[in-house]
Amino acid sequence: MTFSIPDDLAPELYPLAWLVGTWRGYGILTYGQTVPEQAVAQEMTFDHDGGPYLRQTTTIWTLDATRSSDLGFDTPGLEGFARIAPARIWSTETAYWRPVGQEEPDGEGGSPGGPGAASADRPDGAGTDGPGSGGARPRTAPLTRLELVSADPAGHVAVWEGWIRGPRAQIGTQAVGRTRTAVPLTQMNRMFGLVGGDLMWTQDMAAFGETELKTYASGRLGRVQGPDAAGIAVPAGTAAAEASAVPAASAPAGADTDAGA
Repeated sequence: MTFSIPDDLAPELYPLAWLVGTWRGYGILTYGQTVPEQAVAQEMTFDHDGGPYLRQTTTIWTLDATRSSDLGFDTPGLEGFARIAPARIWSTETAYWRPVGQEEPDGEGGSPGGPGAASADRPDGAGTDGPGSGGARPRTAPLTRLELVSADPAGHVAVWEGWIRGPRAQIGTQAVGRTRTAVPLTQMNRMFGLVGGDLMWTQDMAAFGETELKTYASGRLGRVQGPDAAGIAVPAGTAAAEASAVPAASAPAGADTDAGA
């Protein structure tokens, strides 16, 4: 899927340009016995105000099973979103992505599926060593270092570090803070990738007294085009104040669960 770089996007954000926009789709939440496996609806929006950072807002909904179809993970994100019915907000989160410098790759080229298999002169990472290169090794995109901060209404704030290279990004928490009544949450890792035009992402975390990272969330989202990107109607009775006991992928208030997305 093609995309255009906004005219007012700060040059520092060109490596992140493929993220800009609204994405909707579906995914899975699970965390041992604490969060039983369940399908969810998801929306992520990456926008900017001309400054050298992106704002990410994430909302996850539980589903109305009576009006939702079963999906396989090979279902495109937007098609999957159209076949499910959001019921209640599970979690929300706001994060800011800030690029803080680039590292040139050691040598040229890279494995076709690896982080280096991307072009340094196209934000989507596509390209080879030049026109008519006849299958030459792909150019290797610089690795852009990232710093992020995030907050959610369940009482958690986090500082993240990571990287983005071509259509792949990986981030992990360096520090997690919580309010006195928030559920314990000590660490989160997230990965993002552009696969077949869809945004795929996963999250591992250590929470609920667990000390080791465990799989918590995953999703497949499609880019929303045109007027449809304005946002979806939230079902009655799902005010954000009712949502979550944790970061961007938590449980409704009052539940003994905590999470992040």
